Amino acid sequence: MNKPETNGYEFLAPRPKKLGGVNGTAVRSLLRKEGQERRSAFRAGRLDVVGFLLNLVLVGAIAALFIVFFGRFTEIYVSVKLNGRTDLLARANELLTILYTAVTVGMVIGGVGRIGRELFASDDMKIFSALPINPKTLFAAKLVSLYRSQFLIALIAVFTVNFTFSLKVQVSAVFWVFSLVICFLLPLITIAISALLVTPYQALKKFLRDKFVLLFLAVTALLGVSFWLYSIILGGVQQLLLGDSIRYFFNESVMTTIARACDCLYPARWFANIMTGSEQVLSWVWLLLTIAVCLVLSMFIIKGILRRALQARNESASQTVFRSAELSPQGKKLPALLKKEFLLIFRTPSYMFSYFSVAFVMPLMVYFCMDTGASLVENLVGIDSRLELALFLTLLFGALTNMFCATNISRDGEMFYSVKGMPVRCETVFLSKVLLCLIVTAISQVASAAVLFGTGNLGLFDALFVAVIGLLFGFVNIAVATRYDFNHAKFSTEDDGEIKESSGTVSTVVVMGIVLSFLVGGAVLVVKLLSRLNQWEAGYLTYLLAGAAGIVAAVLAGAYLLYRLKERYYEFSGGGI
Repeated sequence: MNKPETNGYEFLAPRPKKLGGVNGTAVRSLLRKEGQERRSAFRAGRLDVVGFLLNLVLVGAIAALFIVFFGRFTEIYVSVKLNGRTDLLARANELLTILYTAVTVGMVIGGVGRIGRELFASDDMKIFSALPINPKTLFAAKLVSLYRSQFLIALIAVFTVNFTFSLKVQVSAVFWVFSLVICFLLPLITIAISALLVTPYQALKKFLRDKFVLLFLAVTALLGVSFWLYSIILGGVQQLLLGDSIRYFFNESVMTTIARACDCLYPARWFANIMTGSEQVLSWVWLLLTIAVCLVLSMFIIKGILRRALQARNESASQTVFRSAELSPQGKKLPALLKKEFLLIFRTPSYMFSYFSVAFVMPLMVYFCMDTGASLVENLVGIDSRLELALFLTLLFGALTNMFCATNISRDGEMFYSVKGMPVRCETVFLSKVLLCLIVTAISQVASAAVLFGTGNLGLFDALFVAVIGLLFGFVNIAVATRYDFNHAKFSTEDDGEIKESSGTVSTVVVMGIVLSFLVGGAVLVVKLLSRLNQWEAGYLTYLLAGAAGIVAAVLAGAYLLYRLKERYYEFSGGGI
């Protein structure tokens, strides 16, 4: 018997048996499609190997540092006395409540971002809007995919926290069973909350879409507050390394405030109660009720979210946030290209955050780490190495700030060919890109040096020297990143030309910048320590080594940028992904 003809999408057709309007067969097919797309990245050689390995190293380093420092902190915190006595159960409950709250908040933020990207920014939504697929089925598939990723995050985070906790506090086998149960239940709460927050999140994005100055100020302020909190954590780490003086911070007033705050941190409080055996039955009841309510509420908004997402994705190409304006009179080429580069970054929120905001917050990053690191090194080895540490931090954070230069060519998209067809020399085109990055880098480096001088960490001459070296290596990062991106350009296929995923070029440039900062900054720091330990009077070596390295690196980077540039520019026809 001949098979009936199909249109190729029969797996998406409605089925007689559905659960709440969700087609189970279609959900499995969509999940299988997603898995095949991810596996194809490995087979097609499109995997960012450097970025993947860098993420693994970063996650491993964070986990290792967390185990060491949180283990030490746990040992101190659970022995804190309140009202003259030690309450191990209460302290353990408070500690786990705070950590589970942090994990929950992080997962909710990640969930909101991913749902927003999957529904409002994914190319798949254009295709699915024309197919006979139920919106509830599509959203269910997205939620299952999100659940799998959030479960993996919960598994890593929760077991890292609980493993470190178990090293200092004796636990039973039931503790590990409940740990696995938490990993299954926590994503149900975070995904439901994320689904409820997607609509206001998208409304906020739409409101800020054309308010570039307000968005820049808000993002920069938020980033600054984040690094302020980071500095507080660094201060705590310093006290943990130098002794247990942090114990005296937890007096009766502080502990009472912490206890009251933890009583309000739900649902993390219920998870902590289950893990410590405190009020387990009541915690289970409230936890399951919360999960049920969150899921029911999220199901009510599924249909509306999907319809708005499908409509918004189809209309995205025709939307614009700019007013029409008359053509400006012809001006000079370099200023015009500089303006184009600036507006392209400033009017794209992701670009503005990853470059302008990070660059303007860099002085705070250097100051916070300098303030803690200098005293830590001096207390550990008894040597004042503020200049060397300032060089190291300036080069390190400068490299991380300038990693955005790795998209200097790729972010132009198809516009690159338009510029190429204009009567403009290729040197002028590249000069505009490098010059804009240098201006931002110079502002950031001078501000960092001024902060170090103003806070008394460095003298005037040393601060100026750090600024010059930072600018030299900033040019190195910018020149190498720009040419490397030109050699491996990949233009976005999105309608707006925005690059939404990091490429192997970005990861490679980041690794190169970090390695260079460790080689130079670490070298001068080691030489200073060795000279003092061996009682050498060789303070000039820092200036000699850093200055020579900066000049040589800048010359080599400039040569790399200009090598056969004109020939390669006129032959350029890449940019495909």
